[in-house]
Amino acid sequence: METTIKTNLASEIYNLLVNETKSTVVSIEYITDDSRSKTIKGQKQVQKHVRINNLYLNHSYEQKVKNLTGNTEFQSFELKGKTRISNTIIQSDKTGEFLLDGKILNSESVHVINYFHNGEIITESQAVAMDLWTNTYYNPTEKTTSGRGSVSEDKDFKMITLGLSKIVKIKFKGIEYK
Repeated sequence: METTIKTNLASEIYNLLVNETKSTVVSIEYITDDSRSKTIKGQKQVQKHVRINNLYLNHSYEQKVKNLTGNTEFQSFELKGKTRISNTIIQSDKTGEFLLDGKILNSESVHVINYFHNGEIITESQAVAMDLWTNTYYNPTEKTTSGRGSVSEDKDFKMITLGLSKIVKIKFKGIEYK
């Protein structure tokens, strides 16, 4: 399979984290398409610049659910369309892109810094006025908690597999990489 590392930062992040095996916390900023935006000619119309203050690496999804629920029988499903490279890095089978595997605790903050349309910063209300959102923006689906709904809402966490090429800044072991 062809492997893809598109930027020097992505390559640097890969090399920094691929062999990391201890529980590690990083802060991260990235730019990605907003999944709730309309797609025109194969292009999402709204992108977002996001900051996560504490992204936890090397936290086993299955073990985390077991610890939070007390259900020692819980088993996670196999990754679909992705191959695990290491504890921290996953690779997309379809694109070959390397992805960072992290967990976000409910108590942690995820901030949208800016929204963009055609490379220009816009507000969320401007995106509404420009009719850039799909129905899912206005009618979000009810989310289930982790562990296929077995983790209580107050202890819930999110999982993220983020393309290394989307990362614009990461702070790892006190050093910031841009």
